[in-house]
Amino acid sequence: MEAIKDVLGNILSTQTATGTAINQNSEKLASVIAQNGQATRQQMIFSNETQRLEEARKSFTVPDSICSESASGIATESKSASASAASKLSKGGGVSNRNIRDRLASAANSPVREAYDGAAIHASYCTEAEYARFGGTAVCPSVGEIPGGDSQVRSIYHGAGTADTPAALTWDQKQIDAATAYMKNTSRPSAGRALGKGEVNTQSGRTYVGLQNEYNGIIDSASNPQLTLIADSTPDETTRKALAETLQSDSAAAYFDQVASPEAKARGYMSTREFEAFEAGRRYANTAYLVDLQEMQGDNLLRELVRITAQMNWQLNDLKEQIRQGNVISGQQLALTARQYYEKQLGSLEKTINQANAR
Repeated sequence: MEAIKDVLGNILSTQTATGTAINQNSEKLASVIAQNGQATRQQMIFSNETQRLEEARKSFTVPDSICSESASGIATESKSASASAASKLSKGGGVSNRNIRDRLASAANSPVREAYDGAAIHASYCTEAEYARFGGTAVCPSVGEIPGGDSQVRSIYHGAGTADTPAALTWDQKQIDAATAYMKNTSRPSAGRALGKGEVNTQSGRTYVGLQNEYNGIIDSASNPQLTLIADSTPDETTRKALAETLQSDSAAAYFDQVASPEAKARGYMSTREFEAFEAGRRYANTAYLVDLQEMQGDNLLRELVRITAQMNWQLNDLKEQIRQGNVISGQQLALTARQYYEKQLGSLEKTINQANAR
């Protein structure tokens, strides 16, 4: 009997120990599961925080190319400076050549005198072909440094120079003088001499002054597009700060080194015309700009799209203003054509009416 009790006691002790071990293992397992779940939650929280921080970084981080966006801030100022320069050029301001400046600033004595003065100016722009015919004379002492500068249209479009001179959108002083001389020859020809004080007091003199004033209004309109183009190609100090900030972008600096005019590289600023072309070209004709685009995500990419759209709107508005100016000139041409057509008919009828009244 005692032996049975001992066996049963041992069994009970074993079961108790087994149950205790099972309970302890269960508690350990539950603790491990709880710790694992907590670690998983912390990992998820960390991952979510990291994702949110990355999204915030993409949205609010300022890219390196942001410095190039300040360029739009000087657009109005630069345009205003060009308009002022065009007004000064009309009267000879900004021209270093005294003969060209005087020809613009003073009234013509006569068309013959105008042509004579024009030939004296052309002596500095004598071409090789002209030198071969009458070289060594007063009107062509030697081949000019800028051959044909006052008679070739490239002076207005790309800057005067020799056949090897590359096209440029920012001109040096000699190119500005040549373009102004070309403008005078082609859009401001003289149609009559300037009258003296005694002559303008007569009836014929007053009529002459009135007709000459009408003529001056037409040629002023005719010369305005060229004057504007020359002014837009003149180095503009207002672009200095914006250009310096723009060139902090590696892609913009690479494009500047590739396409900038010699004047822009030497001065550190450029003309309004070149600056506008540079702003458009560094995004479209610049492969380095693709690196900037690849670095932009989210809001930054949207902002870049808005900036490009705004730039296009600015250029379209400028194009609209040029169309308006062209319409003014077209209207003046139409008026001159109508005058030539109807003046003869009205003059003929006026003679008939005058003859009838005389009877």
